Amino acid sequence: MNSIVLKGAKENNLKNIDLEIPRNKVVCFVGVSGSGKSTIAFDIIAKEGERQYFESLPSYARRYLQKSNRPNVDEIKGISASIIISQDRVRNNPRSTVGTLTEAYTYLRLLYSRVGLPSQDSSYYSFNHPYGACPKCKGLGKSVEVNINKIIDKEKSLNQGALIPSEWYVGGRQWSIIKATRYFDMDKSIKDFKEEELNKLLFAPPKILEDNSEYIVNRWTFQGVVYRITHRNTKVHRGPSESDMYYFDFIDCPECLGARLNKQALAVKINGKNIGEVANISLYNCLNFIQNVNHINANVIKPRLEEQLKSLINVGVGYLSLNRSSDTLSGGEAQRVKMARQLGSDLVETVYVLDEPTAGLHPRDVNNVLKNLSKLKANNNTVIVVEHDETIIKGADHIVEVGPGGGKNGGQIVATGNIGQILNSPNSITAKYLIKKVNSSLKEYRKSKGYLEIIQVKRHNLKNLNIKLPTHVLIALTGVSGSGKSSLVEEIEAQHPGKVLLIDQDQIGTNKRGCIATYVGAFNEIRQIFAKENNMHPSLFSFNSNGGCIECKGLGFIEMDMNFLGDVKITCENCNGTRYKEKVLRYKYKDKNVAEVLTMTAAEIKDFFESEEIKKRMNLLIDVGLDYVEMGQTLDTLSGGESQRLKLASRLQNKGEFYILDEPTSGLHFADIEKLMKLLNRLIDNGNTVLVIEHNLSIIQQADWIIDLGPEGGEQGGQIIFQGSPKELIKCTNSYTGKYLKEYGNQF
Repeated sequence: MNSIVLKGAKENNLKNIDLEIPRNKVVCFVGVSGSGKSTIAFDIIAKEGERQYFESLPSYARRYLQKSNRPNVDEIKGISASIIISQDRVRNNPRSTVGTLTEAYTYLRLLYSRVGLPSQDSSYYSFNHPYGACPKCKGLGKSVEVNINKIIDKEKSLNQGALIPSEWYVGGRQWSIIKATRYFDMDKSIKDFKEEELNKLLFAPPKILEDNSEYIVNRWTFQGVVYRITHRNTKVHRGPSESDMYYFDFIDCPECLGARLNKQALAVKINGKNIGEVANISLYNCLNFIQNVNHINANVIKPRLEEQLKSLINVGVGYLSLNRSSDTLSGGEAQRVKMARQLGSDLVETVYVLDEPTAGLHPRDVNNVLKNLSKLKANNNTVIVVEHDETIIKGADHIVEVGPGGGKNGGQIVATGNIGQILNSPNSITAKYLIKKVNSSLKEYRKSKGYLEIIQVKRHNLKNLNIKLPTHVLIALTGVSGSGKSSLVEEIEAQHPGKVLLIDQDQIGTNKRGCIATYVGAFNEIRQIFAKENNMHPSLFSFNSNGGCIECKGLGFIEMDMNFLGDVKITCENCNGTRYKEKVLRYKYKDKNVAEVLTMTAAEIKDFFESEEIKKRMNLLIDVGLDYVEMGQTLDTLSGGESQRLKLASRLQNKGEFYILDEPTSGLHFADIEKLMKLLNRLIDNGNTVLVIEHNLSIIQQADWIIDLGPEGGEQGGQIIFQGSPKELIKCTNSYTGKYLKEYGNQF
């Protein structure tokens, strides 16, 4: 077949659509947030291709594979085995690296075992093998060291709150224990403590003490602050919890210096470098090193290793190293590393599905993504991308626009065809934005009302920077991938704890019971209204309390384990998915029961209730572009962009805050970006400061102040290339951002 054919697709919000997608092409899905594009690309095409392939395998093999179910589609034809190249980060596995995610480190180990002197077996170069791992850090390459400056404020006394961790607040239990020991002068500044006193305060092991006052016997355990943090028990593991890790710094292992391997492995060298040194340099330099290895035993290994390194460089992560831990990669970086692995594959007639492959990429590097998509297509593969970048949309062979709105207002095919057909489509929302650009030359830049100073920044690749961040303006932090933007933000948070607030795109929660109405504080008011109208207790109208269906416990569905098939969510027959007991649904307000109200959108709820409090809460959602979300939608179903905007919604009334947003345009359509820009302007006009890490030229163009880092990524980055307004940036000849901003419509 020449096409993938869907008939009667009703998954999620899809309106019983029929769609034909050409095979062996680069196909781009576009549409506003919540329109249904990801449902088609991932929940139907990708998962069905994966499911059908897995079902062809023997049952003993299927036991170990991810389970999934047939999507809600009447008919699907022309599907192939699919590979999802997602932005899912590789979490909680510091042993996984860029080198192990690909085959590059395996080939590097082989090279050292064949060419290096003195010769060792390949296992001796593996930091995940007892033969090769550094005995001190066990192959992690890092050690943790407590940062005393994050624990104590030396200028204060204990009575003044010198102990920074919240557990030791003045008057609290841990602070009271310290006072009760009578070991310390509570009014003396920490800077005046003798070394012996400071060591006891911070590092003393547990000691049981008693106070045998008349008629009273008290027993308690005193231990040093640092000792308690490092030795506390958690349910998951022994040692510091994730929140405690704030008080520690990661440093290179003092024995292997970050190379991860033992002395025996690091004694082996090629051209004067051991394998740890080669794995810790940038991929650019690593490739150069490999190309200069001339030995007959390297002839078989070198071509494959060079191919792997070139693939990584070509996807835009050449500034990384092979030893870079996977759990430190951004979503975009992780996706590009996965893509590099696929570029070396010889698979044919496969369906590749990618989620916004340009995420985290500077405009300079976007053309490389298009080239890589074409490479995947070259072997008669079908490449499907969900994307909002103008370059990718215009470069695709076929475009599918889903919409016109989000949620229940989406789920329809708005337009299909090549870029010319999309631009000429009267129904296409995307076409309007591709043709019309914002004319920011009319913008008046806001004036700063103060500064937030960052001094001597040396984190990662940053070159001892000193920066004054203007306040009460929109700041765009720009630069190519790996230039140091995220490192600078980490330093801003570290130097000004509590003064800045990072609002990311992480999910608000994974709880299947938490819904939008509860999060924005409207559900309690809604229950009160139903209770008053029907003379009942408000808890009756909560599906998590007295009103919840007994059969499904208020979830609305029953989850069934189907063994070799995926877990199936079956609509609860007792409540028909409403989540409520049948008697609760008899009680109504304006002819609607509470379950029907929860299917209403923010815009509908606002018009339905007279309550000013509810209208206020709904306006917050409407203002951040979430007017289409249903009140009963659970928080675990929100996209990253939706989660970020929902977090912002609760802060629209705040003043004097310094917000940091990491790529807020990620996953957003042009129309959503327009709404986002109005939201950011509103935050600033209310007296707040907003700093965005951003590559989107539309946002950069409308910023008041730009800080451009570079000039390149990794070792060649970490410098301030430019500070000033967008109009001044386009005159900066050594700024990549300035070059592409100038080309962007040439509107200044």
